Order: sequence, then C-alpha cells, then structure tokens
Amino acid sequence: MSQYQTPPPPTPPMPGPGDGGMPPQGYMQRVDAPGATAGLVLGILSLVFSGPLVGLILAWIGFIKSRDAKTLCEADPTRYGNAGIAQAGYVCSIIGLCLGALTTCCMCGYFIIVALAISGGAASGF
Repeated sequence: MSQYQTPPPPTPPMPGPGDGGMPPQGYMQRVDAPGATAGLVLGILSLVFSGPLVGLILAWIGFIKSRDAKTLCEADPTRYGNAGIAQAGYVCSIIGLCLGALTTCCMCGYFIIVALAISGGAASGF
C-alpha cells in the first residue's frame, strides 16, 4: 500500500423532482388539479368581457371548473397542486358573475326605458 490513498468516489445525489431523473421509491409527484388553470383564465376573461351575456357565461364556466379543482385540491392535497390558482379562479369567477349580472340588469333596464320612451312618444303623437 502506498502512503497516500485516493479517497473513494463521492456517491451521486438522489435525483429529486425537477432533476430529470427518476424520483425515489415511494415518492408521488404532485400534479396540477384539472381545471384550475382553465378556471382562472375564464375568470379573468369574464372580468375583461363583463358584457351582458358573455361575462356571465365565461364566469359561470370558470366558477364550475375552479370549484371542482378546489374540491380536488382539498380532498387530496398530497396529490394535487396549484390550489392557489384554483382559489384565484374561484374568486375571479365570483366577481365576474356579479359584474355580469349587474351589466345584464342595467342593459335590460336600459332597453325597458327606451321601449317605454318610444311607446310613450308614439302614444302622444310624436
């Protein structure tokens, strides 16, 4: 034996999530809850297009998708991630529903007032 021995080679680190390798045995990788991102996008679009009917339809679909994704995240938080995105979509969709309902009511009221003004003007001879 020589006086100076070479040290043993270092052991390679265990690959973790995102390292491109296989996860350790028994490790379950979290997946995004289905519908969370779509619910957020639809909730934001319902705020942008908060017109009489378009905003309501987008907000309703976003609300349902976000609610389902939020339920999945709460039922199994070790399996499903992005609960925050599902919550944000849920809130945006609720605000979009309120704005859509408000604009729909205002638009209906506007048409009723215009119809009454036209019928009143026709009845008076103008």
